[in-house]
Amino acid sequence: MDRGEPSGATPLAPSPGGRRASWYSLLRCPACRAVELARDISGVRCRACGVVHPDRGGYLDMLASSALGEPTPSTPEQRLMESELVARLYERFWRPAFVRLLAGRGAGGATGGFAGEFFIHKNALGMDERGGPWLDLSSGPGVFTRAMASAAPGDWVIGLDISRAMVEAAARRVNGYGNVGLVRADAHDLPLASGCFAGVNNTGALHVYDDPEAVFSEVIRVLAPGGIYVGSTFAQSRSPVGRLTSRVAGIRRFDPPELRSWLSRIGFADYEEIRLGDSMIFRVRKP
Repeated sequence: MDRGEPSGATPLAPSPGGRRASWYSLLRCPACRAVELARDISGVRCRACGVVHPDRGGYLDMLASSALGEPTPSTPEQRLMESELVARLYERFWRPAFVRLLAGRGAGGATGGFAGEFFIHKNALGMDERGGPWLDLSSGPGVFTRAMASAAPGDWVIGLDISRAMVEAAARRVNGYGNVGLVRADAHDLPLASGCFAGVNNTGALHVYDDPEAVFSEVIRVLAPGGIYVGSTFAQSRSPVGRLTSRVAGIRRFDPPELRSWLSRIGFADYEEIRLGDSMIFRVRKP
């Protein structure tokens, strides 16, 4: 998407590849749904309703003006994701240990680590074959966001997460990436323009959402026609320990046929999946 900058605005970050389009041309105001956003002294201002979405020093906080407002974590894992300690340890310790506990070897273990896992996601999204922009949904501290930005240096990559601790950790780690924009927002109410993303990456978060169907509806809205949605989540466990851990942590596991039917009802097509232990990676397309 290359709509140019709003009149009189300056970009929040350098435009990749010398293009003048700023990454906030991909945003829409969560208060009034307008896409007339311009740089303000303290963040980004909606020129339609006047609401200012504050820049918190490396990311835009667009959650306060959302109709859903500030979240109230309802499960143990949702509460843990708000922890600054978990955010600091997430990439190196928390994510690998958590996946091993609930999914056995999981995607990373089955593919030789994060590089192999990202290879699957990048190729499923088709990042080498077409241009962006790209959305890393529920991006956590930004491990996939950074990998996507490196894989597509000429495209914008938006990392979006609801956890303040996670987005702040991501902001510290994307320093030097000129093609990344970070947003704090709710996946159930995305402050993003409709029909503008070539692909949405959604790793390790689907099982935590209060209403996955609402998230699916938002994903298909922001995808361009032909856009790809790739996600990973926990499948139904064959292990009693895995099933018990999920119940204790308040984590939903998905039955692949159920997930396929659900995505089809939303309007997605061409469902594919890879089962890796008690986890799975799925891919669908917006017609």
